Amino acid sequence: MSKRLQEYMLASACSGREVVRAGPFTVTISGHDANVYLNYAIPDEGAEPSPADVAELVEAFTSRGRTPRLEYLPGLAPAVEPALLAAGFTVAERLPLMQCSPGADADCPVPDGFELVVPESNEDVAAMLGAQHEAFGEPPPSPEHVANTRAKAKGGQLQLLAREIATGEPAGGGVAIAVRDGISEVAGIAVRPRYERRGLGAALTLHLTRAAFAAGATLVYLTPAGEAQERVYARVGYRRTDSVLFLSYNSEGEATA
Repeated sequence: MSKRLQEYMLASACSGREVVRAGPFTVTISGHDANVYLNYAIPDEGAEPSPADVAELVEAFTSRGRTPRLEYLPGLAPAVEPALLAAGFTVAERLPLMQCSPGADADCPVPDGFELVVPESNEDVAAMLGAQHEAFGEPPPSPEHVANTRAKAKGGQLQLLAREIATGEPAGGGVAIAVRDGISEVAGIAVRPRYERRGLGAALTLHLTRAAFAAGATLVYLTPAGEAQERVYARVGYRRTDSVLFLSYNSEGEATA
């Protein structure tokens, strides 16, 4: 199952990005956004990178103004972590990977006073992105980011905007990556600080998960950022099955998030 998930992660990362090979690594670069979470590499299964491979990997990022970074399932390439740590990379995060299958999802109602809608217009998409960016402490989305997100929806990405019914204020958002080979990833689940602790995160997760199942997924996964998020996703029906390793480095040799 880990190999199947890693292949899905690679296909998703390559979609809509510049793809560069650097030794045993596939590097994916977002042309419109330098956010580290949108620019990363994935090693080949069983990769054993040499110092020259690592140097080529770093150059692939820095020559494009991006932070060298990896996201992958470490059990499929155990030699990569020690090789990169020796070259100055650091472990930015090691997060659990949780999965949900059809029938394992649990009911979680949308909180009173809120609604979940599929963003249709530029304004809706900007509202969803704005809520996500605020929750994650990022700058407001650019018009290019809005256009790119709308293009992803046309490519099969599932998107949801949570908003307050009385005021129309955006409260949160999230996405499920386009289904490939029966797999989808729920990502970017975010709730603006003023609307936290009302159950919106769980409701967004559940509805996106079920939308992915309806679109043909037989397995949906996500990576919680911490124990609090893991508890929320467990209530929806997700269970921990693996881990995802995030390695990062910058051109000065200092760790980055």
